[in-house]
Amino acid sequence: MAGLPTHIATLEKSELPEKDQFGRHLRAAREDRHMSLGELSATTKVPCSLLEQLENSDLDRLPAEVFVRGFIRSYTKAVGLSDVEPMSLYERALQARRDAERARSRVPVVISGPMGADESARPGLGLAVFVIILLLIATITLSLLLRRPPQSGEGLSQMAPEPQRQTISAVFRAPA
Repeated sequence: MAGLPTHIATLEKSELPEKDQFGRHLRAAREDRHMSLGELSATTKVPCSLLEQLENSDLDRLPAEVFVRGFIRSYTKAVGLSDVEPMSLYERALQARRDAERARSRVPVVISGPMGADESARPGLGLAVFVIILLLIATITLSLLLRRPPQSGEGLSQMAPEPQRQTISAVFRAPA
């Protein structure tokens, strides 16, 4: 909170009592019925860790709001309590959190450094890619220019001349 304007620090401090009331209200109802978290978890089918987060009013670690509302309804039904007051406390805690986030987002952000300095995370990457492409083109060009043409017949396999085939009539012909 250091460095934040005083009206934002006040908003963040003012939301804490509502969050505490929300969790304390649920915990007090459970303790009045002498129920453990394990028993409540078995009854509501809500994991103990989520019930603890509800009782601690840990809004940041709880799942989406629609699930939390269902958990609160199950919780209050299991302890025999009306869900009206816990729901309104939850809604107020959510609203206080939204207001604090909205106020935080209105705080001007000072950007240090030249404009556009953070446009690319690696400013030398584009230059490196350009140099590599240029080197590839130069290598291919030089290899084509410095290649000497093959002399006539060079590169062809040297096969021994094929022996002449003699026909059967040549073999049986009498020497002259």
